[in-house]
Amino acid sequence: MAAEGSFTVSGEPSSFSFAVGLGALDKGMCQVVQELLGVGHITQFARRKPHYDDEAAIVVRALPGLVHVVVPFMDEHLPPSYKRNQYEAWRTALLEYREHRAKRVRPCTIEGCERSRRAKGLCRSHYYDAYRR
Repeated sequence: MAAEGSFTVSGEPSSFSFAVGLGALDKGMCQVVQELLGVGHITQFARRKPHYDDEAAIVVRALPGLVHVVVPFMDEHLPPSYKRNQYEAWRTALLEYREHRAKRVRPCTIEGCERSRRAKGLCRSHYYDAYRR
C-alpha cells in the first residue's frame, strides 16, 4: 500500500478514492487486496504507451467503504512514511467532507423509528400523522 496505493480527491462536490494500481500480470494481488478489505472493485486499463504494461487496480470510491474500512485499516497498518503523510491529509479532508457536506440518509427523529427522514425531520408515516390533523 505504501508504494502502490494512492489517495485522491477530485471535483466539486468532492469525490474521494483509494486505489492500488499494479501491472496487469499482478491482477491477483488486486484480488487479494479486495478480499482483505471486503470493498472496492477491480478495473483493468490498456497500456497508455507502447512500452508500458497493461494495468489492473483495486479502487474504493464508496464513502462508507472509505470511512469504515479503508481509514481504520490504514490507521492501523500504514507505517510512518511520506505515503502516511499523504494519507493523513486525505483522511482529514475525507472525514471533514463526510461530517459537514456529504448527503446521508438520516433516521426519523421519532425515538425508535429507523425509517429515513422526509420532511421536517420525520419519516413519511409520522409526517402524515402529525400534519393530517
